[in-house]
Amino acid sequence: MDEVMYVTWPEVIDLCYKLAENIIASKYRPDVVVAILRGGVVPALILSDILSVEEFFAIRIKHWGIGRELYTNPIVEQMPQGKLEGKNVLLVDEVADTGKTLIRALNELAALNPLLIKTAVLHVKPSSLIQPDYYAKKCDRWVWIFYPWSLLETLTSLALKDVGSRAASRREVLERAIEVGRKLGVDSSKLEILKNIIDYIQ
Repeated sequence: MDEVMYVTWPEVIDLCYKLAENIIASKYRPDVVVAILRGGVVPALILSDILSVEEFFAIRIKHWGIGRELYTNPIVEQMPQGKLEGKNVLLVDEVADTGKTLIRALNELAALNPLLIKTAVLHVKPSSLIQPDYYAKKCDRWVWIFYPWSLLETLTSLALKDVGSRAASRREVLERAIEVGRKLGVDSSKLEILKNIIDYIQ
């Protein structure tokens, strides 16, 4: 299994506050926060609250599937048209992995004529092609970062990697996902809910 770093909800909150402190220290005052869907929504929402930025929009870019790159060139599906002209923008995602999503988002948003765009992420990996303007933590090596808002998606993906190429039923994969979650220290009450989901999504 790849090296996995599970980030708990309390750790996410701490990272968001650290990120906000970095932005405040830089004296940058965004007029608008733009979240990259889906992973950037939670940190973007928390940052918009801490920084007291009311205008909040999203851009949807498809790049990653479950645990792997789906597209070499990320695909843009949703844009905040007519909302950014002449404004200072804070573009937020959860992680800069390859950096391709951030680069594509920057290029797309630049076409909407903002005054300035700055980027913020919780984690930046050494594999990123771009250095975000703000980050809460810099990884010294590549690691699969597991955020609490993608519980089923990540555990299922890790379980599929464990199962490998052999045929496995949906139930077997989900049961394996729960085992993986237990090993990673996921809260047992959340794993109990996943047990119920096995029947729900069959």
